[in-house]
Amino acid sequence: MYIGHVGVALGAKRLRASIGLFALLVATYAPDWVDAGLCLAGVYNPAGVLSHSIPVVALLALMGFSLYALKTRDWPGAIIVAGVVVSHMFLDWITGYKSTWPGGTMIGLRLYDHPIADFILEGVVIAIGVVLYRRTLPPRRRPWIDIAIMLGALLVLQIGVDVAHLMLKSITKC
Repeated sequence: MYIGHVGVALGAKRLRASIGLFALLVATYAPDWVDAGLCLAGVYNPAGVLSHSIPVVALLALMGFSLYALKTRDWPGAIIVAGVVVSHMFLDWITGYKSTWPGGTMIGLRLYDHPIADFILEGVVIAIGVVLYRRTLPPRRRPWIDIAIMLGALLVLQIGVDVAHLMLKSITKC
């Protein structure tokens, strides 16, 4: 999952509007931030053992919970932040093919191999997230314009990702 993770962050904001969207975006991409760091350090593993496996995601969720709770003293919000981190793993199991444990089983539906299906799924996740997020915005005249622009921009980004995935299959991620 690529841009669909943003949909999860947007939807999670609806659960607790006091959580900053920045914190939710950092949380939703936490395993990918680790992946990028590993890539830069030259120790990238395409199976995601050091970034997307169950123990690593559990550790990232605990870190997200702890950091958010210590900074804000908002324990329910910290649970939501941790849940958003964990959601990354489950969504990536649908779209990709990831390791569950170091030396363990690889699982995933590999939806990336089917860009149209991937776009539909990620588009649905994005749309649901945007609709839920809309309810956190202050009332104003014609709020649908902001929402339509946000939804359109996120869907265009997702189309770009799927087209790139389709056309550039031989290019490695790292």
